[in-house]
Amino acid sequence: MNLTATSEEAIIEACQRIVKEKGLSAVNMRSVAAECNVAVGSIYNYFPSKSDLLCAAIESIWKDIFYISGSNPGFVCFADCLSWMYESMKEGGRKYPEFFSMHALSFASEDKVRGRRRMEEYFTQLKESLLEILKKDSRVREGAFNESLTPELFTDYILMIFFSSLTDTQQNSAGLLEIVKRCLY
Repeated sequence: MNLTATSEEAIIEACQRIVKEKGLSAVNMRSVAAECNVAVGSIYNYFPSKSDLLCAAIESIWKDIFYISGSNPGFVCFADCLSWMYESMKEGGRKYPEFFSMHALSFASEDKVRGRRRMEEYFTQLKESLLEILKKDSRVREGAFNESLTPELFTDYILMIFFSSLTDTQQNSAGLLEIVKRCLY
């Protein structure tokens, strides 16, 4: 056993390996300690609870999925960005089987609120990025938005549809991309 303390980064990488090989439900303090070849107490030095560990692991996996190619391409077209997100999700689904269907169920009931809050923070960043791309998209037609349908509301709707489609094993982006193109361009 490695008696020296590990790092937070090494722990998160171990979590990702466990999720790839055994699924998200296999992530716990003992399995991560075994993967890192350290004592369980070493994991607690970085993550005081299983919920904290899971939150960090899930967030790192989402980041890995959306930056799977190494960097987020600089998009100038909202539809292109959405298409890239679908491709990233398909690749992420292959890399982390069952992640999309299991991550919401991973927290104990008392930790669901905290876990949901952490994920909402990450998704807020994602929404802000999409909104910025939408606002910079020079192809968006005049009058596409008004006081009833703002860019912010449009982005909310698109993300709701996008995330609800993650449980669909087909993960076909064609329908949503067509809606986006008809609404925007």
